Amino acid sequence: MATEDPVDVLHVDDDPDVLDLTATLLEREDSLRVTTAPSAEAGLDLLSGEEFECIVSDYDMPGTDGLEFLTAVREQGCELPFILFTGHGNEAVASEAISAGVSDYLQKGTGTGQYEVLANRIRNYAAQYRAEREVERAQRRYERVARVASDIIFEWDAERDHIDFSEGFDEQFGVDPPADPDQGWWAGQIHPDDRAAVVDCLDGVLAAGDTEVHIEYRFDPGDGDYRHISEDRHHRYEDGELTGIVGAFRDVTARREREQRLGALHEASRELMTAGSVDAVVETVSRAAEEILDLPLHAVFRRDGDRLVSVATTERTREVFGDVPAFERGEALLWKAVETGEPRVYDDLTDVPGLYDPETPAGSEFHLPLGEFGAFIAGSTATDDVAEADVRLAQVLLANAEAALERVRTDESSES
Repeated sequence: MATEDPVDVLHVDDDPDVLDLTATLLEREDSLRVTTAPSAEAGLDLLSGEEFECIVSDYDMPGTDGLEFLTAVREQGCELPFILFTGHGNEAVASEAISAGVSDYLQKGTGTGQYEVLANRIRNYAAQYRAEREVERAQRRYERVARVASDIIFEWDAERDHIDFSEGFDEQFGVDPPADPDQGWWAGQIHPDDRAAVVDCLDGVLAAGDTEVHIEYRFDPGDGDYRHISEDRHHRYEDGELTGIVGAFRDVTARREREQRLGALHEASRELMTAGSVDAVVETVSRAAEEILDLPLHAVFRRDGDRLVSVATTERTREVFGDVPAFERGEALLWKAVETGEPRVYDDLTDVPGLYDPETPAGSEFHLPLGEFGAFIAGSTATDDVAEADVRLAQVLLANAEAALERVRTDESSES
């Protein structure tokens, strides 16, 4: 997958000849920029001071081996893609690597073809990493705006044991607050599974006399539907006793749901890593799109010369659209994503010329390229129903799929 800027790669190997050769061959293409380290310890030092988008590491190194290096990287809070590039190609090492959480596992071979494979996988995982970071940046932008617009200010007075809310409670939650809310009411609205942790946190705050507190929990505003709440509060004390609280809280349910979906995508990526065939990769992509990304109207297409042929879809898609046709070159909008390698979003298909089916029940949809394999399309029967987060998360899924398809292709070539 092409990326706009060169991908910064950290390559760790105790063999200087391997480091030099790998850097030379990977940097033949302008899309990769390699920094080398002769040991895991040196690699960790570089990670603490420089920015990278992918790590490639040998397995058998003195002192700290590749999997121990991975553990140390993750303990630093670094979630960069990690490719184990090793001459030890036995099943035990591969199994251990997958269990340890490597992004991919590639056995060193002879000739220069292996470096082309490695370069492709680096680009795919870097594209995935960039897409994930963009999801997070978009999420932060949204929350900054939403926070200004939707914070509900509250004040609790200990003497009256009464909570006053600012305007907006009913607008945000769809229900009015109770007439006389107190601490007992608030505690009772916290989800039972979260209540003990919140109480323990606040007990610790009060014991320490802290004034600034941040907590997150699930909360029922009064309609029986729990939301994820983020709350910041300031405690006031007199003579060591809590006399009042002023704070603000907001509904962060959408953020938590995106985080959960991103976590589920990481689990799906592990399944893609072990997929043994193209069909298994495609089936995993389709299932993840439907179950994790909540995109029931979608299809995965494989490029067959000048045709795009559907190879995976859902029952819901067939119910709405009937049989998914094959698209000859130029007769469907999906070809634009394939030929440009860029995502396409159509918020209102009624205003888009050149539709394959002018009577389509789809109101909005987005198209994503799937490397050399083909493309992915997802949509809705409503207009303006394509969320930026959905597009970004789908790109993460497809970046994982590209790496999996490349691995399957390499494995099949080596067996033939």
